[in-house]
Amino acid sequence: MAAAARRAHVVLFPFMAEGHLAPFRCLAELARRARPGARVTVVVTPGTAGPLRASLAADGLGGDVGVHALPFDPAGHGLPAGAGIASHQLITLFAASESLRPAFRNLVAGLRAADPGADVHVMADMFLGWTLDVAREAGASHSAVLTTGGYGAAVYFSLWNSVPLPADDAFPLPPFPDVTVCRSQLTDHLAAADGKDAWSTFVSKQIAAFAHTDALLVNTTENLDPKGLAMLRQLFDVPIYPVGPLLRVTPPAPALGAKNRGAILGWLDKQPPCSVLYVSFGSQYTISASQMMELAVGLERSAHRFVWVVRPPAGSDVDGEFRPEWLPEGFRERAEAGGRGLVARCWAPQVEILAHAAAGAFLTHCGWNSVQESLGSGVPLLGWPLSAEQFYNAKVLAEEMGVCVEVARGTRAALSGEKLAAAVEAVLGDTAERAGMRRRAAEMREVIAAARESGGEGSSLKVMERFFADVVHC
Repeated sequence: MAAAARRAHVVLFPFMAEGHLAPFRCLAELARRARPGARVTVVVTPGTAGPLRASLAADGLGGDVGVHALPFDPAGHGLPAGAGIASHQLITLFAASESLRPAFRNLVAGLRAADPGADVHVMADMFLGWTLDVAREAGASHSAVLTTGGYGAAVYFSLWNSVPLPADDAFPLPPFPDVTVCRSQLTDHLAAADGKDAWSTFVSKQIAAFAHTDALLVNTTENLDPKGLAMLRQLFDVPIYPVGPLLRVTPPAPALGAKNRGAILGWLDKQPPCSVLYVSFGSQYTISASQMMELAVGLERSAHRFVWVVRPPAGSDVDGEFRPEWLPEGFRERAEAGGRGLVARCWAPQVEILAHAAAGAFLTHCGWNSVQESLGSGVPLLGWPLSAEQFYNAKVLAEEMGVCVEVARGTRAALSGEKLAAAVEAVLGDTAERAGMRRRAAEMREVIAAARESGGEGSSLKVMERFFADVVHC
């Protein structure tokens, strides 16, 4: 076929959770930059179609990236209609995603029929392994997108591939005996998995898809995550392309709670450089009410400045109102009256906070989006992983990169205010540990900056261009 006739239609299909939608939005932009002539469509469900279209339009991509909503009825699967999916409902959402198969099959088949000469390529989320069969049926190529880093994904899927796991407090990770995993780094469903339970059944399907897809796209860069990428290449005998970091060049448009933005940034403008601890556990996970109490005690005891994004605790309606009794009496008033801290409810401009000169450290659940946003601004981390591969992100950040101090682990961690205050002092006080972490975080910032530049051979753009040439042939 003549080169001029080699057209491409790239269909991106993220999983239905904010932590997956955000990197896919960046992936759509990257695909457009790598192949300006390709048609790009992001497949979503009705609940996220509107916000995604608005986000694309705000960044001038509304005419370049299409959005296609597949019909989906959350209530029919026993799920809430809003974005507030509790962590215990994730396996239900995973199973429910397979109900999208018929509508997705019709979409891909329609694209092939409408333009038989085009190369259709499906970039699907790592939790949508069933899309591989749909792509094969339609004669389309397929890649699986790991929205995590390489190390976190390699450890996470290696563990699932090895269930049931040893009952020891610590054990070597098959097939990587130099990596030790603690049982405290396992979620409950992974610790209890026997290979026949719902979680095991679901994850094994995804691992099988990884082994037969045309490529794995990973949300990381070679120089940031060399060990993790080497482990993935050992696990899966398919081409692997580190197309990250999938971070927005400009901050996202203001969202719910954006009225706080000006107040938070204005307060940060008055703080000394590198003096503020930013605290947030992401959009999916929360800590318990008792843990919130201890966290508040630790923040007060530390005497360091902070901005804390609070959400309803675990077991509560994640979209509900915040109740004052979830924090120590007078905590917010004391912090704000003394000018030492801000408590923001549900939302804060995270990217702008981390990029601010006053940001000194980030207490985080170690979700990979948050990790890359923090390191992209050279901000060290305090880790409190809560689920999934977050435990292994915290592990590599602390043990390999030296940019993180883990302060707690899991949803039942018995955090003491005294321990937290000591950890905050280590990263914000006048300590040798702080100086070393800031130096290494600054090195990671340069690595991420190089990957985001368009000219370097290891940049995300160059890697994506190689992917198109190798896999999509356009």
